[in-house]
Amino acid sequence: MRCATLIFAILCASVALGSDRLWKNAKVIKISSESGTGWAAPRGTWNIRGQVTKTYYWIETDDTVYVLGPSVTKEWLKVTLHSTTKIVIDGGNAHILDDEGKDKKMPIAEKVARTKPEDRK
Repeated sequence: MRCATLIFAILCASVALGSDRLWKNAKVIKISSESGTGWAAPRGTWNIRGQVTKTYYWIETDDTVYVLGPSVTKEWLKVTLHSTTKIVIDGGNAHILDDEGKDKKMPIAEKVARTKPEDRK
């Protein structure tokens, strides 16, 4: 009984710690898509064909621009170009709030450090 209680306490603590994210203000500065490889699948006597489209999202914070993606699912990230959002970096992934306020997890494809205006001279 004590072992089960201890496991339950550890699981509850890990969930509580995971929800304490430090969200950063961010802006969606670019959304791009590229056509990938084609696919085909047999369906009875027919062959169904399609093409994979990869979508990338450029998210700008005060110090870094993150390129998120590729998103290859039918349910893309629902964000508005040039709008503000919130982001949290979690290792090689980012959590971003979409236009509906839902937390979406996406892989980070690239990070670009932003230079300060005084450094650009």
